[in-house]
Amino acid sequence: MLKKAACIAALALMAACSSESVSDQTGNDSATQEQPAAQSSGVEDYEVNETTISGEQRNADFVNKLEDEQLAGDLRDGGYVIYVRHAKTDKDWGDQVSPDLNLTDCSTQRQLSADGKADAKMIGEGIKTAGIPVGEVISSEYCRAFNTAELAFGKHTKNQDLNFLPCVECTPEDYKKYADRVSPLLSETPEQGTNTFLVGHDDPFQGVTMSVEPPNGIYPEPMGVAYVVKPMGDGKFELIAKILPSQWQELAEL
Repeated sequence: MLKKAACIAALALMAACSSESVSDQTGNDSATQEQPAAQSSGVEDYEVNETTISGEQRNADFVNKLEDEQLAGDLRDGGYVIYVRHAKTDKDWGDQVSPDLNLTDCSTQRQLSADGKADAKMIGEGIKTAGIPVGEVISSEYCRAFNTAELAFGKHTKNQDLNFLPCVECTPEDYKKYADRVSPLLSETPEQGTNTFLVGHDDPFQGVTMSVEPPNGIYPEPMGVAYVVKPMGDGKFELIAKILPSQWQELAEL
């Protein structure tokens, strides 16, 4: 069975969580669910609001729809879209609203930390070792996204539809724009025998998942987490599984 070492940490309090199967990715027990919203983990101070806290809880509570062995086998057969949030950065800050932001200049953006670079390589090595076929790799235009793609897969194509909108506390209209942009990518069937990998960010994924995890979608946490999606065409898709960076390697054992 795949094991995870993910812990739900409060903004002011760290809580230990036990290892469990990838096919049981819930946010754990009732004690976790009873924590007040202000103590949610993962969401930085600048973006703490009802929508992100709700989305983070959905992420914590998400339960994989396939058992581990079937998940590994199905991924080897291809046909899925995998949305990967970029790997760890040195600091989480809203560079999408910075007046100095320049998508061609990495120095104006959040960049991958040493741990993030190691995680990106670990993701790629795990996928290769597990025998999971990689087709298209599509990333946002932000450096931390396409650098994650390059370190993991050695290739990428940039697509601005995976970029941030210029908002930190996004409005319902902003989230709808995210859904309109990203749903075609999540719903498009990959080339036969391959899987498509999208490397992007938290807010676009939360926006696009509001229709399948109402009302506030899933805030993907931690950085480097991946969601396996079954594309259904015409903007429709189904969330199948959540995979942490270290768990790709474990898939090779199944």
